[in-house]
Amino acid sequence: MTDNTQTNSSTSVTAPVAAITTTTATTAAVPAGGVVVDKNKPADQYIKEVEAKYIIPNLIREKFPDLVKLIYETESMNAEEREYWMQIMPIMTEDQITKFREILVNEKTELAKLDQDYQSEMAKLNKNKPQEIDEQALKSKITEIKKAEATEEKTEKQDEDNLLSQLDNL
Repeated sequence: MTDNTQTNSSTSVTAPVAAITTTTATTAAVPAGGVVVDKNKPADQYIKEVEAKYIIPNLIREKFPDLVKLIYETESMNAEEREYWMQIMPIMTEDQITKFREILVNEKTELAKLDQDYQSEMAKLNKNKPQEIDEQALKSKITEIKKAEATEEKTEKQDEDNLLSQLDNL
C-alpha cells in the first residue's frame, strides 16, 4: 500500500500505520503499548493514538467511543491484557463489546466509590485527631499530684502516730 494505511477486510476499517510519538507529563504514565495514560485526556485522543498500532472498528468509534479510554485507564489490567483486548476487539460482537464496556464502567464506578469512602473516612479520622499533648503542662500536673500525695502521706503518718500514742496512753 502506498497510502501508509492498513486495511482489515473483514471489518472494512482502515488504520494508519505510524509510530506513536507521545510526551509524558507529570500526571501521565506510558505503558508498554506507548499510549500516554492521562485521566484528563478525551476518549477520541486515545483512539487516535491507538490507531497507529491497532484496528479500531467503526462500531467502537460510533457506539463506544470511551471503550479504548476505559481499557487504558483501568487499574485491573496489565500491558499484556490491554494488548489482548485491543487485538481481539475487531472480531468481537456488539453484545460482547457492550458487556465488556459494562464491566469496565462498573469497575471504574466501584473504584471511585471506594476512593470516595476512603477519603471521607480519612477526613473523619483527621478531624477527630486528638489534640497534641502539652508536655510541660503534663509534667507540672504530675509534679502537683506528687506533692499532694506526699502531703497526704505526711498527714496520714501524723494521724497514725497520734492514734498509736493515744493507744499507748490507755
